[in-house]
Amino acid sequence: MSTALITGASGGIGYELAKLFARDRHNLVLVARSADKLAQVANELQKQGVTVKTIALDLATAPAPKFLFAQLQREGVAIDILVNNAGFGVYGEFAQMPEEEILGQIQLNVTALTELTRLFLPGMVARHSGRIMNVASTAGFQPGPLLAVYYATKAYVISFSEAIANELHIPALP
Repeated sequence: MSTALITGASGGIGYELAKLFARDRHNLVLVARSADKLAQVANELQKQGVTVKTIALDLATAPAPKFLFAQLQREGVAIDILVNNAGFGVYGEFAQMPEEEILGQIQLNVTALTELTRLFLPGMVARHSGRIMNVASTAGFQPGPLLAVYYATKAYVISFSEAIANELHIPALP
């Protein structure tokens, strides 16, 4: 049975993806900030006969991606599917936005996604097996006044994902 790592798995798109992966009989590693919400999701999904490991971790902190990767390596958990879903946006005028909100969006939406991809991809390439899904948004195809940083980070996710797919010679989805 393969194992899928899903970030931002305690709610929204991440939670819905976790349900789909569990239904399709993938073991899961679920990552989000809230241990309580993750425990609830794990209890629900384990009823489908899959193993669910939860890791409460704020990927918006710089050391988090390496910490996550190292922990899974130590535990011998091989990741077959990486779903980079965690992300957030802050509404407001860029000129008035606190620096920590700007940099937090970039850290989570861009830096953590890039670092997790870089950490897990080499193993997948070596095994000639694996998948990475980077969750973006239609926001990445246009400018977004009052959500400028969020829209820009999602444009990065789209461009980065297409470039990596090209490097790996993966055909684009129809």
